[in-house]
Parts: sequence; C-alpha cells; structure tokens
Amino acid sequence: MQVLIVAKTRRGGGACVGGIDEGGHSVRLIAADAETNLRAGLEYEIGEVWEVQSRPEARAQPPHVENIFVHHARRLRRSTKFLETINRFMPPRGGGPEVLFDGLTQATAAGALYVCERAGLPAFSTLFWRPDRPLQLDTDGKRIRYRYPGPDGGCTLTFVGFQEPLEVIPAHTLLRVSLAHPWRPKDRPREELR
Repeated sequence: MQVLIVAKTRRGGGACVGGIDEGGHSVRLIAADAETNLRAGLEYEIGEVWEVQSRPEARAQPPHVENIFVHHARRLRRSTKFLETINRFMPPRGGGPEVLFDGLTQATAAGALYVCERAGLPAFSTLFWRPDRPLQLDTDGKRIRYRYPGPDGGCTLTFVGFQEPLEVIPAHTLLRVSLAHPWRPKDRPREELR
C-alpha cells in the first residue's frame, strides 16, 4: 500500500513516523525490527510517498489503533498534494485543547495534557490541530513543551519533533498531535496509566 508521510518525531535514537495510507486512514509505521534497530524510522521524511508491505498490530487497543509493522518499504516520490491529503482525510480540529481527542484530555497540576481510562479513551491516537491561540515554548522542566495559555496557567503538550523549536507557534498553525503509549511515573506505581 502507498503511504504519505505526515509526521516524524523523536523516539529514542530513531523516529516515530505517522502517515496517511491510500485508503485515507491514519497509520503509525513501526519497523518490524524496531526492537533491535535503534535508528528505525529515520529513513522517512515528511511529504514523501512510500510503498510499504506491512501488517496491522494484532492486539491494537484504542486509542493506539494506527500501528502497522512494516516489513519492507520503498520510497516512491515527494507528494504534491500534502496539505490537500491531510485536509481531505484527517481534517484539522480548530480551537483550544478541549477539541483534542474527543474532549477527553485531562491535565496534571503542572498543566501537562494526557488521557486515561477513568475519563474515557478516544478511538484514535493521532490528529491534526490548529490552535486558536499562540503556543509559547516552555523549557522549565526536563522536556520541551509548548504552553497553551489559560487563566490557570494553561496546559502543555510535549514537543518531540526533529525541527528546531520555535519560541512561539502562531495561532492557526497546522500541528500534528499524537498520544504517547500508556505509561505512569516510575515513582508512582499505583497511579493510573496515562
């Protein structure tokens, strides 16, 4: 099947790669040898079209239903219809963080957004967003984040892109947002998975 690459983010020494397949579905390309290939995913670039031989993840559970394991991939070309494809198959949500993931996001005391089973899980883990306000770079913690402003300090999203972070992401910029796989803080083993 053919896949348009629409996202590439850091994942260890490799990359997490998102795409839209020829049927218009969101997919996350995972190399079949990702466990041993520390540089998996680095070969893909945003805007390229690839022919991939893959299989879906056998035990996919919402929200992470996009994963496919790639056994063979071949670059075909650069797309001339990148934004058109996104707008047609994954129309961006516009507004504040309340439009993300069916409105099911929660925020930690520090403002970090997440989803959890207690509040309900969305049916998907990737989407495009056009925030209605500018996002400010926040480097106060151990991770690079962007802060959406609000009366209580706002909320944050972690940045894991390969590009150099901007000081401010202007309102209405097209962004791809994806959920991390379930985890919990190591020092809180009884806390609900996020």
